[in-house]
Formats: sequence, structure tokens, C-alpha cells
Amino acid sequence: MILQPFDVSVRGLALRGVHYRPDRDGDAPTVVLFHGFGGSRVETTGVFVTLARALTARGLGVIAYDRAGHGESDGDFFDTTVSGDIADAHLVLEAVRRREGVDAENLHLVGMSLGSVVASVVASENEHAFRSLTMWSTAALFVDEISGGTLQGRSLEGLARDGFFDFLGMRLGPALRDDAVTFDVYSRAAGYDGPVLLLHGTDDFIPVSYAERYLAADVFGDRGQLVVVDGADHGWAQLPQRDDLIARTVAFITANAR
Repeated sequence: MILQPFDVSVRGLALRGVHYRPDRDGDAPTVVLFHGFGGSRVETTGVFVTLARALTARGLGVIAYDRAGHGESDGDFFDTTVSGDIADAHLVLEAVRRREGVDAENLHLVGMSLGSVVASVVASENEHAFRSLTMWSTAALFVDEISGGTLQGRSLEGLARDGFFDFLGMRLGPALRDDAVTFDVYSRAAGYDGPVLLLHGTDDFIPVSYAERYLAADVFGDRGQLVVVDGADHGWAQLPQRDDLIARTVAFITANAR
């Protein structure tokens, strides 16, 4: 496996990441990873690194990057919105397609938590096709939760009082809330017509019903498959559930990369 820095300028911001390349010549099928809200490109306890290593061992490339205001990328977490992340992702993917070592006709998307929502809309609305979409612990409840005045079970009243919401020690501004109340999670994902794998844990704080909704006929229908893993939490922070997550994801992507 070869690791190379991945950098792209979007809206005058440097978004930074890494390109995991298999030890082979030529362009490879490539998987782009979208981390969760407030996270980074390595994801919870390095699960994205584990996935990248497993995929490169099968001859696929992987690109993971920190979204604006996250990890090592420029921008302020205060300004984060889902719509902004989606717009940035389209530009990132243009750079991915032009990159040496990437088979631009054989791209796959994987999203974790809110990154799954971002990935699903990008897959639906991008002008290019993607071979597969994998969604982990999909945070589709964020619209209902924020519309109800909470975020991950905590009141958002601090936004009015302090001008920001304290999210794990990071200041989050009102833009996320204002964007969320008009965001249609399912209809914006429905335009993707390729195969979809959703993986969700029984111990996730997000009810599995939010993942099940993607299987409705007006969203993915029979193009989607949902696997509910007993005992898995939101971050897949236990074994053997994490091993199952990685194995299923690698099998699904490699099958659709051929």
C-alpha cells in the first residue's frame, strides 16, 4: 500500500486528506470516504483506516478527506452545514476523477453517520455515475431532531443564548440548524440508481427505522439492502461487530467494482 497526500482547494479553503493506493501500476477502482459530523477522515478509533487497508489489499484505491471545518482541513466548524458539505463534495470528486491512479469510471462512495447523508445526496445529484454506495449508521434523523430543537439529545437553546452550540468542545453556529429545517433527506437521495448497502447497529442511538426508510419504493427500493447488526453501536466500537462491518463493506464494493 502506498500513501499519498490528497489536497484540494474548495471555496478558497484547503481540504486535506490521504490517498491510499494499492501496490500496482495503472488506475484502480477508487472508494471515497465521507466521515461523520464533528469527526475526521480516520473516523472513530480509526475504522476508516481499517477499511482503507482492507480495500487496498484487494486492489482498490481509497481517498479520505476532512470536510471543511473538520480535522486538518481549513474552515471553521462554526459554519458547518450539510448543504455546504454536499456542494464541496461535488468539487472534491472532480479532483478525484482527475487524479493519477484513479479509475474515474469506477468510483464508489462510503459514508459514516452524517457522512452517509452527504454521500447519498452526492451520489444522487452528481452528474457522473458511481458504481456503489455504502451507508454506515446513517444519521437521517438529524432533520427531525434539529427541527425539534435538539442535537444528539441535547437542547439547542444555547444557540439563542450564547450564539453557538457546544458540540464536544467545538462551537457550532446556527447555520446547521437553519439548513436542516428545509433539508429533505430521502427525496434528495432518491435519484441514485445504483446498488446501495446500509449497515446499522441495534445499539445505535439512531433508530433503525431511519435506515429502513431508504428501502421505500420512492427512495432506493430494491436497489438497497439493509443489514442490521446485533449489538453494534453508532461508532462500531466493538468486536466482532466491527469485523462484520468491514467484511461486508469490502465484499459489497469489490463485487460492484469488477
